[in-house]
Amino acid sequence: MSLLRLLQLLEKKPLHRLLISAVLSALSTTAILALVTYAAQKIDYTKAKFVDLPIAGMFVVCVIIYVVSDSQMIARFAADIEQAIDYLRMRLINRVRHADLWKLEHFGQTRLFGSITQSCKVISSNSQYLAMASRSIILTVTILLYIATVSILSFFLLTCLLVAAAMVYYKLGLSVEKCQKNLAADESKLFECVSDLLDGFKEQRLSSAHSRALGEDFGMLSSHTVTARSELHRQSWQQFVFGETMFHFMLGLVVFIVPLYSPSVSKELVKISAAIMFMIAPIFGLMQSLSVLRAATAAADRMMELDEELIALEEQGSHSEPDSIPENFSEIRMANIEFSFPSQSGEKPFAIGPLNVEIKRGEMIFVTGGNGSGKSTFIKLLTGLYHPSRGLLTIDHKVISSDMLASYRALIAPVFSDFHLFSQLFGIETIDQLTAEDLLNWMEMAHITGIKENRFARTNLSTGQRKRLALVAALLEKKPILILDEWAADQDSFFRKKFYHELLPELRRRGLTIVAVTHDDRYFDAADRILHLEEGRITELLTNERGRDENI
Repeated sequence: MSLLRLLQLLEKKPLHRLLISAVLSALSTTAILALVTYAAQKIDYTKAKFVDLPIAGMFVVCVIIYVVSDSQMIARFAADIEQAIDYLRMRLINRVRHADLWKLEHFGQTRLFGSITQSCKVISSNSQYLAMASRSIILTVTILLYIATVSILSFFLLTCLLVAAAMVYYKLGLSVEKCQKNLAADESKLFECVSDLLDGFKEQRLSSAHSRALGEDFGMLSSHTVTARSELHRQSWQQFVFGETMFHFMLGLVVFIVPLYSPSVSKELVKISAAIMFMIAPIFGLMQSLSVLRAATAAADRMMELDEELIALEEQGSHSEPDSIPENFSEIRMANIEFSFPSQSGEKPFAIGPLNVEIKRGEMIFVTGGNGSGKSTFIKLLTGLYHPSRGLLTIDHKVISSDMLASYRALIAPVFSDFHLFSQLFGIETIDQLTAEDLLNWMEMAHITGIKENRFARTNLSTGQRKRLALVAALLEKKPILILDEWAADQDSFFRKKFYHELLPELRRRGLTIVAVTHDDRYFDAADRILHLEEGRITELLTNERGRDENI
């Protein structure tokens, strides 16, 4: 059971504490049953009109033990399961943090969001039922043992009936679990459809046919989900009715069958019937717990499966101690680097390379090329986010191995074309407020937002303004290499001119090595060198200072 595996992730022994508390709760409840039936029988025989104080005292003690053990069991188990959830959640996050970008891009985000957020919520909301189920099972066993002290035949028959019923109940439960998995798959498709609607809202609003087809597809998925959920409810209720019926059979077995084979039991029918009535709470509690636990177990299954799958995504060397690389490097070289994307059978894969590029410290290089020419792939190879299938990436003639990747990447501050603007400035321990204000003024953003407590005061801005903040964040990291992918594409004409004629030259003067992907050919004169990509091949174009055009 995945919930038990989840608890075993903790170094301490939560299951031991759970079992001890459950046993104490069950024994105290069984003792209450024995005391009540004994007191009632004694009153019936003696016709006493006064309370038997010793028995009453024992009754009170048993009730106190029950309340304390039950409360401690739920409280401790809730704390343990939350710690286990937090441990696994952080392990998943850490696995994602150390994942290989290429593998992660092809893994998909839907399962990650579902497992890290929704599954945790489901487990946390329903995990207490595992404690209830444990207590119910132990209580049922102790009550059966009590019945054995009264009638061995009743104990044997009731045990056989319960075992048979449990097997049938379990098989019905497997069918319910299958329905839950099908429902989870359908709801995942619904989530993707809603994401398509929100992410592609403009496109569907401009095309009535697109919008209509999207609505029809959502309607079909929604209808299928309704059918799957209805089937789940039907099978869950069918399982519950079966359990209730078995309880009725237990009473009938004791009252109508047992006396036929053991006439002496007739005098003890009240005790046995009372014991069976005491079993109502644990049996129905167990039925309720198992039905609810299926959702928590399925959620735990998803988290544990995801944890195992993410191991395969881990980037080699991501946990090793990184070798240091000095910031005052002389050159970065891409030597015969090649990279290709997998393709469908019969299709020609897109490949980039061989790339032979040398970048000197302090240079400003523009990278140009049409859509699909390989510019973004070139940037990912240069930054070490993609691993080449052939060739070497070196810095000062030293090959950047897997143990050096973290140190190499630490030299780079990027603003990608599909950048994400973090509201909080992670990784910057102390921010020089004057420097931050100067950068915001330089980007003409000081009147719009600010930086307080390592956070941007406001980020719900236009794409161009958010790019300016992303550049501010990159510059505050004070790294020697700046990577800009289509940074000026979302700026107005005035600020675009300022970017090429003022910002970039000043950053170069400060000693930064700049690699910028751009289409703005009117500003090519600002670059030291221009690299052009076309169908995965790279050439160096003419600049004002250099008069050559060659394959590199």
